[in-house]
Amino acid sequence: MARYPVLDSDVLIDHLRGSGPGSALVTRLADSLEFLVTAVSAFELALGRSFVTHPEPVLALLEAPALPLTHAAALRGGDLARSLRDGGVGIDVRDAMQAGICLQAALPLVTRNASHFDRVAGLEVVAPEDWLGRLGGA
Repeated sequence: MARYPVLDSDVLIDHLRGSGPGSALVTRLADSLEFLVTAVSAFELALGRSFVTHPEPVLALLEAPALPLTHAAALRGGDLARSLRDGGVGIDVRDAMQAGICLQAALPLVTRNASHFDRVAGLEVVAPEDWLGRLGGA
């Protein structure tokens, strides 16, 4: 199986807005669905769907394969959040769950919010334009 990137919610939102670094990447990957989302991003998109006039593009993104928040990923994210908190820095609960899922699956996270994840040891964080460059379509 190919090593697909996990797209963070901010990248998906770029696509829905039709601008930003994530828009070109999602456009490139959308037809083949050669990307994954997590249950966390699916939750955020489902929530955001109520704030848009035309929810069809959101619904289309929700068709992407989603990695679940498994018991193991939840424990990993919880351990991560606790460790960071004990070290005097925090992480948003959703970001901790997102990181736990990606770490458990050993998959890279493509996000514009690298600063949210820079304290997460072992997590490969990639900017959308860098992943697009890997595809040869910058």
